[in-house]
Amino acid sequence: MTDTSLSSPIHSVTGTASESVNSSWANQTDPDEFDYIPVSPWGPVALVLGIGSLTGFFGIFGLALGVVGVFVSFAAIVKIRSGGGGVKGTGFAITGLVLSTVCLSLGSMKMAHAYETECPPGYERVNFPHDISDWQFKYYGGVRRLHPMVAPLIGQKVFLKGFMWETQMSEGLENFVFLKDNGECCFGGSPKPYDMMVVNMANGNTTRAFNGMVSVAGVLNANVNAKEGEPVYTVDATLVEEARTRF
Repeated sequence: MTDTSLSSPIHSVTGTASESVNSSWANQTDPDEFDYIPVSPWGPVALVLGIGSLTGFFGIFGLALGVVGVFVSFAAIVKIRSGGGGVKGTGFAITGLVLSTVCLSLGSMKMAHAYETECPPGYERVNFPHDISDWQFKYYGGVRRLHPMVAPLIGQKVFLKGFMWETQMSEGLENFVFLKDNGECCFGGSPKPYDMMVVNMANGNTTRAFNGMVSVAGVLNANVNAKEGEPVYTVDATLVEEARTRF
């Protein structure tokens, strides 16, 4: 006959302890397993666009980034909040929205002011490519003549934008070749006579060379009898400076 008087209490105590330990392990979870919330990629993208829009204070490309940044940031906020807490990143998106909005607004105001004030009083703003170059020349009986759309500009005070071509010095320039765009000055080629001018500094002044777009204010002249390779258009310039805007 087996005596179970001692084994039962021990088994009971052991079983209780085992169940307690198992219950303790079952209730233990990794605190990071359920607390971690991923960051939506929309948030950082909106922030990067907002930071990039800071360049809107210096050029039109930055303003374009600001426009994109506003739409992306707003979409990011809506998308993240509609996720029901499944993702985070609203702070990034809001920061991007604020940066994009502020830079777009202030950058546009700054550029508008620069555009309004860059043309000196008494000078007519003229678009070199569209108001002069695109009209080329007219020929009557083999004789070169100015296009009727361009002729009224001759002898007038004009404000133009373009690019310097093949300057030999960086300082003290008394004259230089002025091109309608930087396609030929940067990538080779020979500009057409209606795509270039010779700028002569007036009153004995000089200017330094510029790599980017240049603004020129002066009196526009033309010599329709210029020989091959000679400039048809010339400008007696009173102002040469780096362009404040690119349009």
